[in-house]
Amino acid sequence: MFPATAVFNTRIDDLVRFPAHASSNAWINSVGNTRALHMDFGRNVNQADYSTYYGIPYNVVDASTTTWPRVSFAITDPNSGNGDGVPDESDCAAPDAAHTLTRGCSALPTASQRFPYPNDNVVKAEYGNCNDPQQCGDRHVLVVEKNACRLWESYFTYKVKGQWHAYSTAAWNLKSNQMRPTTWTSADAAGLPILPLLMRADEASSGEVRHALRVTFADRVLARSFVWPATHYAGGATANGIPFGAVMRLRSDFVIPASWNTQARAIATAMKRYGVYVADIGSNAFVTGEPSANWSPDTISQLQRIQMGSFEFVDTRTITGNPKFNVNSFQASW
Repeated sequence: MFPATAVFNTRIDDLVRFPAHASSNAWINSVGNTRALHMDFGRNVNQADYSTYYGIPYNVVDASTTTWPRVSFAITDPNSGNGDGVPDESDCAAPDAAHTLTRGCSALPTASQRFPYPNDNVVKAEYGNCNDPQQCGDRHVLVVEKNACRLWESYFTYKVKGQWHAYSTAAWNLKSNQMRPTTWTSADAAGLPILPLLMRADEASSGEVRHALRVTFADRVLARSFVWPATHYAGGATANGIPFGAVMRLRSDFVIPASWNTQARAIATAMKRYGVYVADIGSNAFVTGEPSANWSPDTISQLQRIQMGSFEFVDTRTITGNPKFNVNSFQASW
């Protein structure tokens, strides 16, 4: 997803070009050297059994699987305390034949703000069929529009009395490095896309994951600031905390055990080569994947042996200091 030159598809395991960040030790220590990774996904794919439906699924739609319903931003978010969402920082589709992407849903009449939510018989959402805004959490909905190769993501998403509601929505052209506006949120606090950083069982089973991953940390260790490629921050202000958009990698001296299965070795290798981006507020060191029956139980147990002390945060000034660098683009190589 995204061009090969995008930062999420760029290897950062060259220690000369990408040295450890000057604040790496302090940031790792703030989380705790012995804090183990938590694989935030599960093997249950029954959305009706949402008490054990772990991870963020994704949907692929075309004209047969979505009617481009209206999305409303009038919803109470108990996580933020806000009564309504942020249509001014969200992306919507116009109600024309091309479903033209509109930056800033407020530019469209309320009745014309559309989003490609899948039809009720096929939609997959975080927390499954749990549909109570007071107790069902972030409830992300991720949608790939197959023919147009566009990615649509929605945060705090509920369908109430036949009407879809969201706190925020975001969209990207997966063939382009163009970013959304700086300071805008997305379905993630960091303003990043979720699906391109998600662990997926089919990729891991192939033996090679060729992109970065995403991780959450607790508010108490996060700064109220962001660094490229993030565009947004949230939460409280932690002095000298980890900024949203920072990237850490599994250190080169971490030996991936030969006894680990194909999935675990592929994911650990991706953590070394492409890194793990700080994407959202949540539990410390939760790395996100899709729910899938194709995950091996051994994958989860093996990866959860990795501790924060085996990581280091990365200095990416080789990218951001390049004369060709554009802060509004995901491009990281030329």
